[in-house]
Amino acid sequence: MATDDEVLRQDIIRKALHALAEIPYDKTPPYAGVVIHRIVKEIVGDIDPYEELKTIYNQRALDLYDEMKEIVAQSQNTLETASRLAIAGNNIDFGFRSNSEHIDLHEAIDETLVRPLAINHLKQFKTSLDHATSILYIADNAGEIVFDRVLVEEIPDYRDRVTFAVRGAPILNDATMEDALETGVTDIVRVIDNGCDAPGTIIELCSEPFIEELKEADLIIAKGQGNYETLSDVPHNVFFLLKAKCPVIARDLDVRVGDLILESLAEKKLHLAMSTG
Repeated sequence: MATDDEVLRQDIIRKALHALAEIPYDKTPPYAGVVIHRIVKEIVGDIDPYEELKTIYNQRALDLYDEMKEIVAQSQNTLETASRLAIAGNNIDFGFRSNSEHIDLHEAIDETLVRPLAINHLKQFKTSLDHATSILYIADNAGEIVFDRVLVEEIPDYRDRVTFAVRGAPILNDATMEDALETGVTDIVRVIDNGCDAPGTIIELCSEPFIEELKEADLIIAKGQGNYETLSDVPHNVFFLLKAKCPVIARDLDVRVGDLILESLAEKKLHLAMSTG
């Protein structure tokens, strides 16, 4: 996507392989993603090859916004329905798809509304939402953030309590400030960026202002696999909303590939402590 020049492609592959060989094994996949994408930008130029895809899916999601709001309004449990829709939006991920693959958003919505949550900590989620004064919502992908907006708008007093975080620079089809502006998220809540170009939240690479926001938040809502991979060990009150898209993540969550997840990090740690104790 970045270049058709075979010489540049070969240079990227060689440098990426050398870099990957030096990455410590305790680093996450998003860390490797940062390294590789920075090599691409160094060789090709500071470009965003996913820019057109992001614009397309921002608009496709916006076209469904009113329909999703109606689905929530007509449901018996609006928080659960909005949470399911947010998880449905996690299908808009070109980190594991071909850029030519079409994502049927209606199909994703229909499936997610009826499929059981493999990990369902909705009760704990509601309790945390009820008690949190400050909520940090860490977004994942462009287009997906319209689905996130539907969930944010189901949080009481969201304008006063929710801060929405996007990536600090383009990587894959992850959402940046430009996407938040394009989809109207900046119109409903305060939006910040994390100061980092990782497909996740690698704290040591994030900006100091973002790290302070992370520390001060009573509740963190983290979307997608990249945020799950990079925030699974933090000492914070985190809820992960995602679709398990690969065997590694599915195995770590003890679910199947394709399963839908609403997981409390506190519950996960408690379960691990009990199973090992």
